[in-house]
Amino acid sequence: MNGATPPDALLEHAAELMDRELGLRPDHSLRGRLQRCLRDEAAARGENLAGYVARLAADPSARQSLYDRLTVQETAFFRHPGQFHALADRVLPGIDGPAVIWSAGCSNGQEPYSLAMILDEQAAPGSVIATDVSTQALRRTSEASYHSRELTGLSSTRRDRYLRGGPGGRWEICKGLRDRVTVQHHNLITDPLPDHVARCQVVFCRNVLIYFSTEHVTAFLTRLAGALAPGACLFLGYAETIWQVAHLFEPVRLGDAFEYHRRRDSPAPSTVRTPARSARPARKHPAPPSPASHATEGGDEPAAPSPAVVQAGQAAGAVGAIGAGADHQAAIGEFRRYAFLEPDQPIAHLQLGLALEAAGDRPSAQRAYRAARSALDRCDAPVVESALGGYRVEELIRLLDSKQEGRHP
Repeated sequence: MNGATPPDALLEHAAELMDRELGLRPDHSLRGRLQRCLRDEAAARGENLAGYVARLAADPSARQSLYDRLTVQETAFFRHPGQFHALADRVLPGIDGPAVIWSAGCSNGQEPYSLAMILDEQAAPGSVIATDVSTQALRRTSEASYHSRELTGLSSTRRDRYLRGGPGGRWEICKGLRDRVTVQHHNLITDPLPDHVARCQVVFCRNVLIYFSTEHVTAFLTRLAGALAPGACLFLGYAETIWQVAHLFEPVRLGDAFEYHRRRDSPAPSTVRTPARSARPARKHPAPPSPASHATEGGDEPAAPSPAVVQAGQAAGAVGAIGAGADHQAAIGEFRRYAFLEPDQPIAHLQLGLALEAAGDRPSAQRAYRAARSALDRCDAPVVESALGGYRVEELIRLLDSKQEGRHP
């Protein structure tokens, strides 16, 4: 047995476990990351790969350590600022009483503290519950201490108001803001929804669902809809959409951003099941909602994404608005229109290919993947990455190449 690379059987076993426990979709790029993490984790423990993988299922601490290594903690303060504008200007004024905001998949804490800053700036009573499956991420969130390079997206005005400079170029969130944030461990796939969800008016779950299979995305969003009060708001990442459960959530444009309302005219599901642990997950169809087109106060926020990414958001909203009875053909129609309008945007063709593949039309899906790969050569990598929610262009290339070669990662 080669100690540097797990054999296919070991990788398959670990991938199935990560699907059951984390909802990790079986794409080629994510399996490559899993392979590296398995190798590194086994080496750190001084074990051979076979022994390490064999005991993962029975050792919660070993699984948690792998989760910490495997999950992506890519975040920034006020990432996608248009959503924070929408929260401040359009959502919070309509909340009666203290606001309860859930930051699901809080990463290292920049998102929940950004939300707490918005509450403070709007003089709005309320709190933020920050959850993540990674214990390392939760430790960072609880410590609320960041290096200068981790303050991306934070204006100098907000930095001076809400952070205190410390030794070694580190900054700490002030106590008043930290008191608004509660940190909890939570696995979106295997754990019951936290008790606070029934009281939440706002959920931020951004750039988390992109790593889940379609089956797990649908199951989680259905459970979430069953727990949220009608009218509650859901904010997703730009590379995510919820066309699979459009009968439960209604897309609403708020200025330059989208949020999804828990539909008032749709009853909560009476029975919601977690996906069967032995089931083979289907693949997900990402589509980015609309990004911000203006900067926040202080002038230090990231530049607005390109018009092409805004066009992608409009397509995502249209898919979400299909409503009850949405199916693959409806999604294919919208993605096909998006690809026609933006022929040089690889994401448009990728989305179309994923929808066609899920519908069983493999030859048409292959053509869409080839078009996506060709479009990648005609556009700027930063423009593409701005809509990929944490993915790198290299990972997208590997995925498209594997699709064209007929592999099923």
